[in-house]
Amino acid sequence: MLTPVSTHDPKPGRWILPVVIVALIGFTYLFVNALPAADVAASTSTTSSTSTTLAPTTTTSTTLPNAILAFLQEVDRFEAEAIALQAELDMVNEDWENRDDTGATLDETKAGFEAVRDGAQELSNQVAAAIVPEPFPPAWPDTIVAAQLLVTRADEVIDGLLAPDDGSLRRQAVTAYGDATTAFTAQLDTVRALTP
Repeated sequence: MLTPVSTHDPKPGRWILPVVIVALIGFTYLFVNALPAADVAASTSTTSSTSTTLAPTTTTSTTLPNAILAFLQEVDRFEAEAIALQAELDMVNEDWENRDDTGATLDETKAGFEAVRDGAQELSNQVAAAIVPEPFPPAWPDTIVAAQLLVTRADEVIDGLLAPDDGSLRRQAVTAYGDATTAFTAQLDTVRALTP
């Protein structure tokens, strides 16, 4: 009675896994060997020639005056601030839209929008006070205007929140603030494009 049981394999499919693993290894080997050797060699020589090419490029970028490098870092910081303010405004607005679930109050929402407005004002002040080296001054007045528009649009969001309507004015103002942020970051790209 025990002999027939012991002659049957209790796990007849256990040979499948080793076969699959061997097949995967085989396919991987074939795939790697099927890659064109010339492309790999060209890629390696390109890397070495690129590193040779990169050295002058790096030297060129480091030959920019410190004033320009510092200014470009400020431009990057202005963009990061604007994007962060946009995210904050969107979050406050979303909480207000879902106030039944979030419990957001009018005072909290107004304070959140005012914080964005104050941040936009601070950003606008910093943009206006920035030291702008050559060749960027021709594009900077438009950048100052674009930054000031963020403050105006944030005030409109607050007015829309307090308006006695169904929320349409606030929603339109939030969209307009997003458009102003996009315009501001696009203007910063225009400024960067002037880098010598």
